[in-house]
Amino acid sequence: MADTLYNQALDSNNGGWNGYTTVMKYTTAALTLPSYSIARMRVRFEAGTVEGLTITNAYVGHKAASGDVYDFASTPVQLLFSGAAGVAISTSSTATSDWANFAYDKTSDLIIAFYINGGTGVDTARAKAGLSNTVLYYAIANEAGTVNKSAGYTASSGLGFAVNFIEVESGNSSNFFF
Repeated sequence: MADTLYNQALDSNNGGWNGYTTVMKYTTAALTLPSYSIARMRVRFEAGTVEGLTITNAYVGHKAASGDVYDFASTPVQLLFSGAAGVAISTSSTATSDWANFAYDKTSDLIIAFYINGGTGVDTARAKAGLSNTVLYYAIANEAGTVNKSAGYTASSGLGFAVNFIEVESGNSSNFFF
């Protein structure tokens, strides 16, 4: 059975992201942590209401203990969409990744990084300002899956961007329904 790790209604459009790597960082205080050990995760992304969103690739991992605050601790887990690395999300729609085998330790900040590159007509996501315990980092770069990203990412504290739902499951097969 799946549990909600994060759920946030996004209420505005935020565009102009073609060619950007965006990194969402969630502290544990932003998440609803289950009592069990997390083994699998999936993430839902939401496009804007004025144009779509093309995600070329997306990754999930733990935040590094040192280095830049948007770096992964180790090689991140790639999120796939119906088996593909990327997804084109239509205007006013969402796309949910496949289940990814990711053992979130529930003590580190959670990092979700994705590269947006489909052209200027499909680079808008839904967003929400004024959130606690979330930060959006962004740079013109294609390094979503890079552990130690280049310096120079810009931070927008309290901004939720594109990710509106994160779901998790334990590694116990009795929790899975077929």
